[in-house]
Amino acid sequence: GVNSSVFIRIPFEISDPSTITSLTLRMKYDDGFVAYLNDTLVADANAPGGLTWNSEATGNHSDGEAVTFLDWDITSFANQLTAGMNVLAIHGLNDGITSSDMLITAELRGTRIIDPSLGGPGYLATPSPRTFNGDTFEGFVGDTSFNIDRGFFEEPFDLEVTSSTEGAEIRYTLDGSPPSPTRGMVYTGPIPITGTTVVRAMAHLAGLRPTNVDTQTYLFPEDVVNQSRMRSSVTRSATLGPQMVDSLKAVPTVSIVTDNPGPFQNEGGSNIRSESPTSVEMIFPDGRAGFQENAGLKHFGGYYTNFRKKSFRIGFRSQYGATKVRYPIFDGFEYRHYPPTDRFDIMDLRSGSHDMRSRGAYMSNRFTDDSMLDMGNLAPHGRFVHVYLNGSYWGQYHLRERWNADMASSYLGGPKADYDAVNLNDGFRNDEKVYDGDGVFWNEAKVLASGSNPWASNDSNIDVANLIDFMLLWVSGDSESEVRLLGSKTQGQPFRFQMKDADGYLRSTNRSVTSSGPLDLMSRLRNGNTDFAMLVADRIHMHFFNEGALTPSQNIERLQKRVDEARPGFIAESARWGDQFREYQDWLNYQENLVNNHFRGLTSTMIGRFRASGMYPDTIAPVFSQHGGSVLATTPLTISTDVDTIYYTLDGSDPRLPGGVPNPTATLATFGGGNQADPPQTFITTGHLWKYLDDGSDQGASWRVRAFEDSSWEEGPSELGYGSDGEGAGTTLSFGPDSSSKYATTYFRTAVDVPEPSRFLRFTLRLKYDDAAAVYLNGSDIIRTPNLPAGASYDQYAGSTTSSEDAWSDYTIPTSAFRAGVNQLAVEVHQGSGTSSDMRMDLVLRGETTVGGGGGGDNISDPLFLSEPARLRARAYDNNTGEWSALNEALFTLDTEPAGSGNLVITEIHYHPADPATPAESVVSNDRDDYEFLELLNIGPRAIDLTGVRFSAGINFSFPDNTVLSPGERVVLLRDKVAYEARYGALPSAQWFEYTGRLSNDGELLILLGADSDSIRRFSYNDQIPWATLADGNGPSLVLVNPIGNPEPGLPSSWAASRNPGGSPGTLEAAGADYATWSAGYDLSGGPGGDDDRDGISNFLEFLYGSRPDLASDSPGPRVGIENLEVDDVINNYLVLTYQRNLNALGGLTVEISSDLVTWSSDPDLTELISQVDNGDGTATVALRLAAPVGLSGEPYFARLRGD
Repeated sequence: GVNSSVFIRIPFEISDPSTITSLTLRMKYDDGFVAYLNDTLVADANAPGGLTWNSEATGNHSDGEAVTFLDWDITSFANQLTAGMNVLAIHGLNDGITSSDMLITAELRGTRIIDPSLGGPGYLATPSPRTFNGDTFEGFVGDTSFNIDRGFFEEPFDLEVTSSTEGAEIRYTLDGSPPSPTRGMVYTGPIPITGTTVVRAMAHLAGLRPTNVDTQTYLFPEDVVNQSRMRSSVTRSATLGPQMVDSLKAVPTVSIVTDNPGPFQNEGGSNIRSESPTSVEMIFPDGRAGFQENAGLKHFGGYYTNFRKKSFRIGFRSQYGATKVRYPIFDGFEYRHYPPTDRFDIMDLRSGSHDMRSRGAYMSNRFTDDSMLDMGNLAPHGRFVHVYLNGSYWGQYHLRERWNADMASSYLGGPKADYDAVNLNDGFRNDEKVYDGDGVFWNEAKVLASGSNPWASNDSNIDVANLIDFMLLWVSGDSESEVRLLGSKTQGQPFRFQMKDADGYLRSTNRSVTSSGPLDLMSRLRNGNTDFAMLVADRIHMHFFNEGALTPSQNIERLQKRVDEARPGFIAESARWGDQFREYQDWLNYQENLVNNHFRGLTSTMIGRFRASGMYPDTIAPVFSQHGGSVLATTPLTISTDVDTIYYTLDGSDPRLPGGVPNPTATLATFGGGNQADPPQTFITTGHLWKYLDDGSDQGASWRVRAFEDSSWEEGPSELGYGSDGEGAGTTLSFGPDSSSKYATTYFRTAVDVPEPSRFLRFTLRLKYDDAAAVYLNGSDIIRTPNLPAGASYDQYAGSTTSSEDAWSDYTIPTSAFRAGVNQLAVEVHQGSGTSSDMRMDLVLRGETTVGGGGGGDNISDPLFLSEPARLRARAYDNNTGEWSALNEALFTLDTEPAGSGNLVITEIHYHPADPATPAESVVSNDRDDYEFLELLNIGPRAIDLTGVRFSAGINFSFPDNTVLSPGERVVLLRDKVAYEARYGALPSAQWFEYTGRLSNDGELLILLGADSDSIRRFSYNDQIPWATLADGNGPSLVLVNPIGNPEPGLPSSWAASRNPGGSPGTLEAAGADYATWSAGYDLSGGPGGDDDRDGISNFLEFLYGSRPDLASDSPGPRVGIENLEVDDVINNYLVLTYQRNLNALGGLTVEISSDLVTWSSDPDLTELISQVDNGDGTATVALRLAAPVGLSGEPYFARLRGD
C-alpha cells in the first residue's frame, strides 16, 4: 500500500438553500471517514483526533457492515449550504497500509419544501429558523402511564396502561419490539403479567404528536432461575440453588431492551460496533426509584478476543432521547476524593473480558479504579449490576463510568468541548487516538515529552504527581500497558492518566519498576533530574507507608469491599457463565488467596524493588512518635531516623527546596537534649542463628515449648531455604531423598532475651516464608498463615501456595505476650506440595517505642510541642552521602476528638428554597436549588476534627484536612457561593464550604460518615406530613428542634420549619416567645381575642404582628392592592398582600385566598413571596402576590391572614 487515507470532493448545486428542511448523509465506509460540508465537519466514524494526511482509521468496520448505508442526520448543518455551488468533502480512512480493501461511498439527501403555504397554525416537529415552517400538528398525546412500576415480583398481577388524552389508542408489545401506530397489540384492558415480562407501549391520535415508547421490565426471579440459558448444575445445586433468588436481587439490575436483539443475543457472533436503538432501565431490588431512558446500544472491546459474554456500551444521544441520564448511579459508595457525579452521557457495562478467567477473577478493573481514587486521583466510579437483555438474564457486570471529555467536565469543570481524551494501547504508545477534542493540547504535550527537559518545560501540560501514581500502581500489578488521558488547556487541567484495561492486574507482578511509561515520560523526567526523583520517592512514601493507599491493610480492605459487594450476585453469574469462565467457589478461592497471600507481602516487595532500583532512598524517612491526630499542648512529639539530621516545618512547606537545598524556614531537629522516648530495639534480624530440623520427622507439639531439648538440632544463620530461586542465602536446608516428594514440614527454634518488654509499646514481627507457617512464642500460637489450618500434622502440605515468596509479612505482637527475660520462638514452615522447588524462612523481631513504628531509625529527636493545629512535614538528610529521605507528613490538631454521633449534628436543611424573587438573584441563577444549604453543629464539650468526614448520600462533599469545629460552633455547606451572597448578602460568619450535587425536593436519605467510615448520621427527611411542609418550597428551611439534646433525626417531630424565610445559616435559630410570655410583659386585661388598645386588632394578632397591644396608634394591619409587576419577562397586574410579622413569635400567619368569601384556601402554590424586609426591631415586612395575574373580567379576589 501507499497510503491509508483517501481524499474525495463532491461538488453540487442548490438554487435555494432556505427550502431545505432536513439533511441526511448516507455512508458506506471501510474503515472510517470524516465528512465536511463547505469546510465544516459534519460527521465522522473511526476517526482519530488531530487528522493528518496519512491518518489511519482507529477501528475496523467489517466487510459485512461496510456495504450497508448508515445515516447521519446533519440537518443542524443545513445553514452551511449556500445558493449555487457547494462541496461535500470526504477524508476516507483505512485501518492500515497493508489492508487489502477500502470502500468510501457517500450520498447526501435533503428534504425540500416546494409549497411555502404548507403548515397552518400549530406545533412544529422541527425548528425552522430562517426558512419555511413546513407541516404542523395540533398538540401532543398524553404520555402512557402504568399502574405498576418496573421492579421485582413474586405474584402475578394485572397491568393497566392509560393516557390522559381522550380517544387516544394505546399500542403495546410483549416481545421487546417497539410499538407504533401501526404495530403492536391494541390495548383494550388490563394485561395479565404472570412472569418476567418486558412491556413497551405508546399512544397516538390522529392530528396529534404520538408519545414516545415507554418500557417497563417486570422481573420474577423464580422465573429467571429457570430460563434456558441458566445452568441447572447451579440453579438446582443443594447449596447454591436455594440462594439463587437472593443472588438475583443482591445488586441493582440494568434491563436493556433493544429493537434488534438478535445480533446481541448471538453469543458466538461478532461484536456489534454500530448502535441500535435501546431502552435502558435501572431497577433496584429494594423498591427505590430507578430510571428509564432511551439510548443507543453497541458492544465495545473484544477486538482481539471474541468472548461469548461481551461488554456493552450505552450512549445517551438526542437521536434517541435525553443526551444524559441524570441519576445518582453510584450513590451509596464511599469516596473521599472525587465523589461521583449524577450526570452521564455513556454507561459502560464491562463483562470482565480476559479478567474473567485467563488473567484473573473479574475484580482487576474495579480494584485499580478504586485504588486511583483512594490515592487522591480522578478515576471512573463503578458498581456491580445484573444485566438483562430483552428479558433474558445476561450475567453480573461492572457498570463503569467512561473516561471521556464529559466525565472530565463533570469533575474538573468547563464544557466537555474544552477537553482532549486520548487512548494509547500496547506499550503505552500503539493505536493512538484522540477520541474527544481537537488534539491540539495533546500535540503540545507530545512535543513537551520529546523535548530536552520536560520537567522544566512542563507548563500545566502533564500532571506529574498523577503520572507517578499511575505508574506506581501499574508496576504493582500485571495488566496490559494501556492508558487513557484527559486534559484541557483552556480549563488549565493538565493531562491525567488512568488504566484503560486492567485485566490481569491482580496477579504477581514482574514489571520493571523503572518502566519508561506513557510517552517515555518517566525516563525523560528522571534523566538527571533530582527534583523529579525526590517527588517519586515522596509519592512512594505517601502510598506505601503509614496506612497509605497501597499498604497491605488498605489494599485488602479495598478489595474486600468489592468482593463483599460482588459475592452474593456471583452465584447468578456462575449459573449463567460459570462453565465458560469461573464457577462460584473457584472465584471465591481466587479472592481469598488475594486477601490471605498476595496482598500481605506485595507492599514490602514493591518497596524493596523501588529501593533496589534507586527510586526510594536508603535514608529512613522520619517517623513521628504519633502519626497525626489530636495532641495536647503538653504532648511531646519526637521524630526518628537513622541519620543525624532532620529538617521539619509546621507551615505546610517542604523542608527541602528545589535543587536539594534546605528550606531556610525549616527547623533543624535537635538530638540528645532529654528525649522522652527510648529508641526502638531490634532483637532478631537476617543473619540470626536458628536451630532447625529438616529430616521430615513428626515432632508433635512438645518442640514448641522452652523446655524442649534441641541440642541435637542443626544450627545456621537466616535466611534458611533450599537454595533455589535465590532463597536460603544464609543456610541451605535438606528437602529429603526424593525431589518429587519433599518433606512437608521444617522446624525452627531460637531463644530471645527481652529483659523489659513493658518499656516498648508493642513488638513488630516480620516473617518471610514459603508456603505456609505457624509461629509460637513460649509454646503459644501467635501467628498462623491462613493457608495452614490449626492442628496441621507434620506431613500436611499448605492449603495453597504463597504468591509473594520473597515478601515480608508484618505482624504486631502485644508486649503482654513476652515474659521478662528469655523467650522461646518456634516456627514451622509447610511446603505447598511435594514437588515444590523452593522453601524459605526468615524472621525479624523489633521492639517499637513510637506510635508510627514501621522502621524509624535509632536517632530520636528532642521532643517538640504544638501550640496550634499544624501539618508536620519532615525529611532526614545524610551529611555523608548528601541523600535526602522521602517526605513524611501528618496533620495534627490540638485537643480535638473525632467527629461522631455524640458530638456532631445536622441542624438545618434548606432542601427546597423559594424561587429567585429579586433582580440580584435572577442575575446569578434562576435555579432555586442553587440557594440550598446545610448546617452542622458541634454539640460536644471539645473541639472536633472533621478531617475525613464526608457525605456518602444526599450530597457530594468531604471536609478538607484540618477542619476543626469548636464547641458550639457551626459550619455551613453551600451549593453555590454566589447564589448565597445574592440572597443573604455576606457569607456566613461561621466556616463554610461548597458542595456538589443537590438535595432532593421530595426528601431523601442523608448519610454522614466519619473518618473511620462509621456512620455519624443516617436518616431520611421528607416533604410530606407529618414533616414540616412549610419547608417544602415556601421559604423556610428545616431546622432541628433542641439540637443540644441530640434528638433522633429520622423522626418528623425532631424538625420544624424555620421562623424566617431562608432559615438562619450559621446562626442560632431564634428561640421565640409564646403568647403567654408576651402578654405577661404588657399586663393585658383581655385574653387572646380581646383588644386592650381598641385599635380593631386582637391581642393575639398584635402578638403575631409584633405591634404593641397597649398603643392604638401601633396597628400594622395587612394591606391589599393591585400592583403592576414583571414576572418571567411579562408585565401583568397582581394582587399584592403586605403585612408585618413578629420574627420571635412562637406562632405563624397564614395567607388565605377566596373568590366568594365562603371557600378559603391556604394552598402555598396560590402565592409567591416578593420580599421580606427585616425592620431591625424584631419584625419584618412581608410582601406576597397571587401566583396568577388578576383577570380583566373583574372577578373578585379576597385575601385574609389567619393566625395560629
